[in-house]
Amino acid sequence: MAIEFEFTPEHQALRESIRGFLQKEVAPGVGAMDASEQFPAASVRRMQEEGYFGVPVPEAYGGLGLGKVGYCILLEELGRVDASHGSIVGAHTSLGTTPLLYFGTEAQKERWLRPAAKGEKLLAFSLTEPGSGSDSGSLNTRAERSGDRFLLNGTKLYVTNGKEADTVVVLALTDPTLGPNGGVSAFLLDKGTPGFSVGRCEKKMGLHGTSTAELILEGVELGPEHLLGELGKGFSIAMTALDVGRVSLGAASLGALEAAAEGALRFAQERTQFGRPIVEYEAIQFKLADMAMHAQALRYLVYNAAARQDRMGIEPAKWSRVERAAKTREAAVVKCLASEWASAGIDEALQIHGGIGYIRGTPIERAYRDARIAQIFEGTNEIQRLVIARDLIARGF
Repeated sequence: MAIEFEFTPEHQALRESIRGFLQKEVAPGVGAMDASEQFPAASVRRMQEEGYFGVPVPEAYGGLGLGKVGYCILLEELGRVDASHGSIVGAHTSLGTTPLLYFGTEAQKERWLRPAAKGEKLLAFSLTEPGSGSDSGSLNTRAERSGDRFLLNGTKLYVTNGKEADTVVVLALTDPTLGPNGGVSAFLLDKGTPGFSVGRCEKKMGLHGTSTAELILEGVELGPEHLLGELGKGFSIAMTALDVGRVSLGAASLGALEAAAEGALRFAQERTQFGRPIVEYEAIQFKLADMAMHAQALRYLVYNAAARQDRMGIEPAKWSRVERAAKTREAAVVKCLASEWASAGIDEALQIHGGIGYIRGTPIERAYRDARIAQIFEGTNEIQRLVIARDLIARGF
């Protein structure tokens, strides 16, 4: 599989613009946000105004039209500053707008995608349930048909943006006899719909700026215009969106690793022990070298995968079986390696900081807590290894 990617001058300009914006509008408030565990409404609003919640969406639908490469640049830069903001954008864009862009009707794109891409509405994505985590096809939330309408009942868990979202993409069982492939459908559920409520919000180790909400559906009635994609194709819709999310999650992990490595290098150059800066000791140099190697490898992996997704376009019906399989495997590789290498690198960066790195409120301590979830959400790394292994068995190396 060839590595075929190079940043253009436009990409570099985009990165510089985003980095400057985040340093001005987001970075100053991250510490207070983490301590208060409050959704960063003001900075999110500013990001929406800049168009950052519609970066990969075509301009025809209200987005910036910068594709997956532009989107990964945004997520990488967010990863360098704050994982909570990255998760808020990711839940909205990768998992919210992607299903609409790929599978929505023109009427749905006008009603839901355009305001989401323009930053007027916030989206969320809801798949996980109390009894359905890695076994994501084993749903209990039901959408029973009554004529051309649907009646939804069930409980969803761990929904990022769940408390604040204007619309949630909800996966529900429409035919229990068919299982995930044919029996699950996707729906667009708006805040304020009778029977739809937000339950508890979880207290988490990290990502303190995000809401991780329980959603309760009690007799929620939806019309046919709320069915996203074909009836029974919801599981495929969800997995397609997750392929996009896993690559952008890799970009965010890359950014977190880069920030940790740069911070550790600066600290090691300034910190002296036994009369010398600790950066002169081989034990520290090896840690820094490992971080640098992993970051460089991830840049190629992330952006090659993003460029492939851009080349494939936004019409899944036109993808060949081989293209789809390669895309899914590549996304799994990126997500798995990026999340593990970032966590390992951040751990080593904390070690370089010594005792100060363990103090609550320092950037490296926050990064350490925030990074851990990346090996769990959007498909655990155990699931990613299953995806990779099964494709190896089916198609070889």
